[in-house]
Amino acid sequence: MRDEGTARSRIKVDVWADVMCPWCYIGKRRLEEAARAFTSTEGREVDIEFHSFELDPDLVPGRTQTFLDYNVEVKGLARDRATALLAHVTALGRGVGLDIDFDAAKLTSTRLAHQLIHHAKTHGKQPEAEEALFAAYLAQGRNVSDLDELGEIAEEIGLDRAEAIRALESAEHLAGVLDDERTARSFGISSVPFFVIDGRYGMAGAQDSGTIEDALQRAWAERYSTVPG
Repeated sequence: MRDEGTARSRIKVDVWADVMCPWCYIGKRRLEEAARAFTSTEGREVDIEFHSFELDPDLVPGRTQTFLDYNVEVKGLARDRATALLAHVTALGRGVGLDIDFDAAKLTSTRLAHQLIHHAKTHGKQPEAEEALFAAYLAQGRNVSDLDELGEIAEEIGLDRAEAIRALESAEHLAGVLDDERTARSFGISSVPFFVIDGRYGMAGAQDSGTIEDALQRAWAERYSTVPG
């Protein structure tokens, strides 16, 4: 049983994200940096939990296209503007140690990928799955709507490949994905990343690490200033 002092040492951060979203990947790194700075004070911990959000639920599993074509054909951006935007995001990613490769990336449905993240969560491996799928989608050019590819990713993070594929084929975790998305709608979340810190502070977008750390500090101070000594 955790003693009261230890129980009071944790701040929870809930994150709605989509693994097709480069801003979410950048935001994840900035959150991790903020959490490291915040927890450099002894006795503090940050618990991070990811929740599913599909930026484009109409994407067809198995069908892929480039980010450039998607931004031009679906989002309606001029090709030169889309090219410049992708270059800008690539540079921002590089600034936090990410090697985002939009030329290789296969833009496709993330519904199965989200189900794999939920499956991994039941085995205590949600952080590993989230990171592996971001990397697979945005840096490695892997098709995360393909069952065999997802099975390989599951195996790479220490899950049983056959069990993971079975769970995906049976849509065992689809209800969890849809529940996350319903919760997002109830909170008014329309874009990601979206952070909820300690159940009270909502932060939209890939905020810089200093801003996130400030929010963690504020949540900490407000929570523990009300706890009797």
